[in-house]
Amino acid sequence: MKNFSRDELAQANGTNDSGTLVAVDGKVYDISDSKKWIHGKHMNRHGAGRDLSADIVAAPHGTEVLERFEIVGVYQKEGPQRVPGVKGTIDAWLEKHPFFRRHPHPAVVHAPIGLIMALPIFEVAALVTGSTATEWAAYLCLILGLVSLPAAMVTGYFTWWINYDWKDSPTIRWKRRLAWVALLVALFGAIWRTLLISDPIMWSDPRVIIYCAITLALGFIVPLIGFLGGTLTFPYEKH
Repeated sequence: MKNFSRDELAQANGTNDSGTLVAVDGKVYDISDSKKWIHGKHMNRHGAGRDLSADIVAAPHGTEVLERFEIVGVYQKEGPQRVPGVKGTIDAWLEKHPFFRRHPHPAVVHAPIGLIMALPIFEVAALVTGSTATEWAAYLCLILGLVSLPAAMVTGYFTWWINYDWKDSPTIRWKRRLAWVALLVALFGAIWRTLLISDPIMWSDPRVIIYCAITLALGFIVPLIGFLGGTLTFPYEKH
């Protein structure tokens, strides 16, 4: 059975005639026939031609998914190639704790998405029923969503830096821009609702109508951000 060095494994990255190979726990698997590794990429995140032993620990599945593929060699693991500076130090720590490489942002981002998606539902229901309690629930969704947005954005930038090395793409670019738009619109809406509206369920007040429009805009923007994030984590591939 062939012994693979790092450089030899790197050549089989799915982008040339060398095949598509990955190493896990010292074993080299030929995954060239897998539809989940088109062009050497899995979930638009993991690249072939690498040792994925640490990555699979943090994955939602174990090594059992590799059992149907042929083992074509043994991986000769070498010392890690350290990136200099702060990123290298963080990368070394994340190699030991792979959970933190990809889970902080998904864990944090669901809070503002859920809260702000509920906001326009509560707001419209409050105006239709005339319920001040329902409107108060909508207002609290806005405040809590606004407070949790910065943490989602910070972890998003961290993930972009660590996992993508600041490499841009149309999806990332739109996700980034819309996040800032959502933050500013939510801040404006919170100030508008807090300082300018005395009776939040009075349909005849133009300020209430404007506030309702703000909540509806947020109810569109934030799910769109979540959808774009989903296309990065679970890309829609055509086979």
